[in-house]
Amino acid sequence: MYALEVVGMDWFGAALREGHGHLGGWEQRFKQAAEAKREPDRAFQKAARELSGPSGRDSR
Repeated sequence: MYALEVVGMDWFGAALREGHGHLGGWEQRFKQAAEAKREPDRAFQKAARELSGPSGRDSR
C-alpha cells in the first residue's frame, strides 16, 4: 500500500513540475486527501513499530 502511495505522490510532483495544466481542480483535492491521510499513517506506523519490538521484529 505504501509503495502505491509513494508512486502516486511522485507522479503528482512530476506533473506539477512539468506544468501540466490538466490537473485543474484535482490538485486541491489531492493535497487535501494527502494531508488528511498523514496523521493516520503516522499513528499506524507508530503502532506497528511498538508491536514489533526494539529489534524491528515481532517480539511474540
